[in-house]
Amino acid sequence: MDKAYRNVSIFVVLILIGVQWGFYKNYTSQFPEFKGNTTIHHIHGALMMIWLALLFVQPLLIMTGRNQLHRKIGKSSYVIGPLIIISLFLVGRAAYFNDIQSDAPMNINLAIRALDIRGFFSFALFWALAMINRKNSSAHMRYMIGTAMLAIGPGVGRGLMNSFGLSLWDALAITDVIDIVIVSVLLGYDVYKRKNPAPYLVILAVLIVGAIMWQLRLSTAWQAFAGKWAALFY
Repeated sequence: MDKAYRNVSIFVVLILIGVQWGFYKNYTSQFPEFKGNTTIHHIHGALMMIWLALLFVQPLLIMTGRNQLHRKIGKSSYVIGPLIIISLFLVGRAAYFNDIQSDAPMNINLAIRALDIRGFFSFALFWALAMINRKNSSAHMRYMIGTAMLAIGPGVGRGLMNSFGLSLWDALAITDVIDIVIVSVLLGYDVYKRKNPAPYLVILAVLIVGAIMWQLRLSTAWQAFAGKWAALFY
């Protein structure tokens, strides 16, 4: 089990590296002006960095036997998690109106909402399941890993765009495949070790649905749904 906790921390570090790679050009390197970024972007970015830092530290605390400190720090998840969910919604809302102001084609605007909507619901679901299973360390850890997986798309996706000139459409399709492959391997390992496969099955299903949403972003059905979502909530 100690090896598993150590591996989780290493995995989170790799995700952090991917996030910094992706956001360096358009965000980190813009310090201190941060041109084109608003207060909600700063708040969301800070919350996500805090969340990933927690996901790095918490397994190490368990591995080193500091369970009481782990539980104390873990209580912050009840505050940070909902704040991230709110910030995901507000970032998506801001992006929607920014695209309108910049005269982006409405079908492209609604297509990109697939990213915001799936990220919002996926994080909310994984966070809720992690909290519900907080006394089941195995399931709790896996759902927390699920929340970390959601940072791969925004981070590595931007990295692929900035470093290799990929389009947003292709970069996110690639990161969707990366996410699905990683979780499939983790699920296969759990099945091989005869551990409860339910957490990774749920995560995999959500990621697959998200990938399908992205591929259907220009479809009539998605455009209609995203339009109604924007009309109701934005």
